[in-house]
Amino acid sequence: MDLNKLKQKILKADNKTIQDLTVIFIIGLIILIGASIFLKPKPTNKDSDKQMVVKQVTNDDYASQLELELKNILSKIHGAGNVDVLVTLDSDEEVVAAMDTVQSETTTNEKDSNGGTRTTIQSETNNKIVTSQTTSGENQPMILKKVMPEIRGVVVVADGAKDSNVQYELMTSVETALGIPAYKVKVVSSK
Repeated sequence: MDLNKLKQKILKADNKTIQDLTVIFIIGLIILIGASIFLKPKPTNKDSDKQMVVKQVTNDDYASQLELELKNILSKIHGAGNVDVLVTLDSDEEVVAAMDTVQSETTTNEKDSNGGTRTTIQSETNNKIVTSQTTSGENQPMILKKVMPEIRGVVVVADGAKDSNVQYELMTSVETALGIPAYKVKVVSSK
């Protein structure tokens, strides 16, 4: 149907049709307003909503996880026997959040009565952490990447480390598993 034909039909319609359309329009408007009121998340004044908290793995948890995994794999090496592992970390976990950066620059050229010119450049940068809302309505920063802590050193204590071949296998296994150099690994035999 053409738009002009529809316009002519509405203009020729009787009062009853216009009243019906008006009632339908008002009912639809009430439904939209009601839905927006009831479906909108309710704001709270909790302090936790104002803070952006990132749940982080603590260094102790990360080190314990590495120790457990190393202990499990190193104890499977032939001749290693009972194995204990200590991992020390050099730094904390680093979290890189997404940033919304707005930069503006204003340049002003001025000429004085003597013919001299002066140029003024003013720049401004605003950084804001990008957040997203969780299903519970809390704001959390969008995380681009997490940089795990650097390993300071590893000590392996094993029953079979008296044998130099087993000691070598344990040391190279730790180096390979963690991607660290040999000087950060110490393998000793237990009592």
